Amino acid sequence: MAVVTNQADSKLKLVLNAGLDENNKDIIKNKTFSNIKSTVNNDDLYNLGVAISELQSYSLVNIKRYEEYEILEEI
Repeated sequence: MAVVTNQADSKLKLVLNAGLDENNKDIIKNKTFSNIKSTVNNDDLYNLGVAISELQSYSLVNIKRYEEYEILEEI
């Protein structure tokens, strides 16, 4: 049985700092955007993440890209 993978869409995740809690630890919030085309290059995705983060109330800590793959049995 051979298995093949097909790259599906990506996800863009913004990691945001929402301040400090009562113990002076960072409060981290995440915003995830789905259905990002897998053909988008990293520079464009980074610039998009920065642009979206400027619309947020919290400061940007990190930008992450998640790739999704379909795993199928080859016919």
